[in-house]
Amino acid sequence: MFAAPKLLAPALLVSALTAAPASAQVPADFIVPSGQTIVYDTTLGPLQVRNLIVEPAAELRVIGPRAFVLEATGGIVLDGVLDLSGFDRPNVATLATGNLPEVGAAGAAGGGRGGVGSFLTTTSTPAGGHGFGSALLLDGGGRGGEAGFGIGPSQNYRGSGGGGGAFGPAQPGQGLAAQAGAAGGAGSQGAVSGLTPAQGGAPGPSVFADSDPTNDFWGLAIDPVTGVVTVGELLRPRAGTGGGAGGDGVETASFPPLPWSPSTDKKGCGGGGGGGLALMRARFATFGPAGRILADGGAGGSGEVQSFFDSIGGGSGGGSGGMLVLQAGLIDLSLAAPDCFSAIGGVGGMGSGPGNAVGAGGAGGPGLVQLHLQNPANLILPAGASLADLSRPDAHVLEPVL
Repeated sequence: MFAAPKLLAPALLVSALTAAPASAQVPADFIVPSGQTIVYDTTLGPLQVRNLIVEPAAELRVIGPRAFVLEATGGIVLDGVLDLSGFDRPNVATLATGNLPEVGAAGAAGGGRGGVGSFLTTTSTPAGGHGFGSALLLDGGGRGGEAGFGIGPSQNYRGSGGGGGAFGPAQPGQGLAAQAGAAGGAGSQGAVSGLTPAQGGAPGPSVFADSDPTNDFWGLAIDPVTGVVTVGELLRPRAGTGGGAGGDGVETASFPPLPWSPSTDKKGCGGGGGGGLALMRARFATFGPAGRILADGGAGGSGEVQSFFDSIGGGSGGGSGGMLVLQAGLIDLSLAAPDCFSAIGGVGGMGSGPGNAVGAGGAGGPGLVQLHLQNPANLILPAGASLADLSRPDAHVLEPVL
């Protein structure tokens, strides 16, 4: 499927990539030297360069609350890594601190932050916070897991897991489908639902609501043979979403416990961060054997432990993958390795019990990868390889007007 001429003239991209005045200095090369990591904060605005060159064993790490917008008057040469993945959430590391919330991990390049665990500071929290959506949209990510409460063995009050962030359509494979958080301990009662066991958080809402899998992209696509135009369901480019926080484990016969103290709750973990949004335009792009562009979701973490590795607080959901848009006259992937484009979801935080499954967080879902070419013959693949071999999730190929 290839896009109609209107595809790459949306206000978001055009306004972000306005040409410099004639009196302005010609953009210089932006080079990330071999063996080094350079961090680029998107609060600095669009990156306008002549050539972006990431040398072998080098990394350009993108952070910040806005999309990563790159305008190269020349080319993009990737022998290293361009990474705008969401950040992982570490396991809960403190004890008896129910008055201190467990903040979710940050997204990158506009990706949503993970939900906040145990966010109430003067009483028990009934459920972990929902993950944030793209551009910090409240509650746009995975849903928080319920707190579990009860008395007796820990299985009677173990918290449930947070749900994974969602964005793109599900595909087979790890990190390619958003998952719900696992239920809490077998005898736990949910602080919100009253059900036994405490209920895990649902995956975040997908942006693709209809049942047509052929329009799961942004823009307009035209079949070059039939001329049939398909309107993409996504109205604008966007970043990934954060995972939901895990639910607390609360040893009490009734909820909330009275009296309450910071040591009453075993805290659920904050969620993983969402992958970022990259809008990149160049005359050409070439990938070496180690060249990669990543917009993966961050991993969730495990909840507070009661003794050694026995997690009582729920694990958190992973963030979803983000969105990669690469527009060029020529994209040379002839030397590229498998999965040189990656926008998969982060793994969920571990729970406890067999397989660490009780109260575990759900995995985040995939994002989107779109390659925009005016002539599909200018997408050069390795011998015997397909584009599906080089992209997770599968890439959409669309035709822009440069």
